[in-house]
Amino acid sequence: MQEQMNHKRDLLQLIVLLFLSVAFACDSQAVVETDEHDEEDHELHLDTVELTPESMTTSDIQVEKSRQVDLQIYLETTGAVAPDETRLAHIRPLSRGIVQQVYVRRGDRVEQGQPLVYYDNIELGELIGEYLSDLALLQNERAQLEVTEKFLERGRELLEAQAIAEKEVELREAEYKKAQAGITSQQAEISKIHEKLHRYGLTDQEIEELGIEGPSTDHRTASHKTLRAPFSGVIIGYDVAEGELVGADRELLTLVDVSSVWVLADVYEKDLGLIQTGQPVEVLTVAYPDRVFRGELTYVSDLLERETRTARVRCIVPNPDGALKLEMFVTVKIPSTRRALAVAVPESAVQNVEGQAVIFIEEGTGQFHKQVVTTGLNAGGWIAIDGLAEGTPVVTRGSFYLKSALQRETIGSDHAH
Repeated sequence: MQEQMNHKRDLLQLIVLLFLSVAFACDSQAVVETDEHDEEDHELHLDTVELTPESMTTSDIQVEKSRQVDLQIYLETTGAVAPDETRLAHIRPLSRGIVQQVYVRRGDRVEQGQPLVYYDNIELGELIGEYLSDLALLQNERAQLEVTEKFLERGRELLEAQAIAEKEVELREAEYKKAQAGITSQQAEISKIHEKLHRYGLTDQEIEELGIEGPSTDHRTASHKTLRAPFSGVIIGYDVAEGELVGADRELLTLVDVSSVWVLADVYEKDLGLIQTGQPVEVLTVAYPDRVFRGELTYVSDLLERETRTARVRCIVPNPDGALKLEMFVTVKIPSTRRALAVAVPESAVQNVEGQAVIFIEEGTGQFHKQVVTTGLNAGGWIAIDGLAEGTPVVTRGSFYLKSALQRETIGSDHAH
């Protein structure tokens, strides 16, 4: 009897345990399902921004429907920034000389006419010495002419008085004419030196002052010349030091005007028919991702690179603030002769969120859903969106506000967890 009672008790306990196990499993499944739904709802919530009527007013949200747009197809290639060779100066001395002072260094920005290098022009000094020597000879020739002129006049007076023979007067006339020819010859030599001095940069007044004797005249410094900037720009080449002996074949400084630069790029042979000189171009850089530099295609090479089958093209791009640096790699967008129809939205509608292009689609009053998209052609202020249905209501103004609001909600949700 006792054994039967024990058996019933054990059976009852087993039934209770089985019941509790089944109940616990059901509760666990319910918890898991609830968590999964919560996560799905949470993800949907993070992709949606809801604004109050007050926020809608302050954020100035504007919605436009996507539509088909006739877009200009652009040819895109890579290139590099180069100096404008028409605004590139190689600063050299006019002739052999000794550098006395250098006023600039590599990277300095200079203005037109600013002193760059001060040096003693040896050849100019020698030419000045020759000029002064010829001036002295000219003075002697003039003095000799004055003597022969007086001697001739006296001879003519004596001839009238029959005090000398006519042959003597003729000899005196010959001496006078010889003195005149000597002056003419010396003046010609001085004129040649005068022109050479002009080529060294001396003005007529400076040359005239060379012949003036006095305490204020220092002929020893007359050969010291200053090399000045021919235009405003930046010193990009530097090969000079004070005390050096330099020649006319030595490039001391290289000056470039970077207010306008060349962008050189390569275009494949198959694409040459799509471009032509005079077309506007857009230049994009990694350094300034939100900035577009606009220029003009001015040259297409007549020679193809044999290995790459590309032609070099040149674009002139204004660069007033110097943002484009020489040797900087860039992307060049050239409008081609082809066009395409595509569903597009204004550029302002597309935002970058964590490296992905997104747009915000209106789902209801004050409710906007973030959608990751793949962008296509970008032209004329419109961006093609792959797979987007025509007529989709998209936020075109105020999308940055929605992006900021979405990021704030994401950060707040992360902190909550």
